[in-house]
Amino acid sequence: MADRTSASIRIGGVISHSCISGLFAAIERDGGRADWEGEPLDPASLRSGETLAAFAYAQPGGMFEWTEQFCEDHGIAFVRNSGSCSGVFGPERVVFTGTGSPAQFDMTENEEIVLALSMIRALGTMEAIEAWSELAEFQPPPIAIASGLQKSA
Repeated sequence: MADRTSASIRIGGVISHSCISGLFAAIERDGGRADWEGEPLDPASLRSGETLAAFAYAQPGGMFEWTEQFCEDHGIAFVRNSGSCSGVFGPERVVFTGTGSPAQFDMTENEEIVLALSMIRALGTMEAIEAWSELAEFQPPPIAIASGLQKSA
């Protein structure tokens, strides 16, 4: 059995109407719920002008594997926070802005982003540190549902 921890994911940005059923199928496959109490998520949970959040306990690797891959394949922004698994991995934040590759950031148990001295030295300039910090603090924009074809992988 994989090492597991709790995780949450917040999704936003432009979502093609044709992607909605696939997105909810991915969230369901990952065991995502509307809240920590286990209320189910359904397409009625998706509202323009808001972000969509899913929560789950005991996620393998602290990830929403299917949901994250679906969002990456379709250019849908997300931020995932996950807890630690003692002795295996620490808490992390993964940011996908809708383009490029997801960025991973280490966190404390209080969900504070960690920037180690070695990383500061590697970034080199105050501008680079500020850009890194801005990406780490990214929040998905409110959902806008678009009609038309879905983006292909």
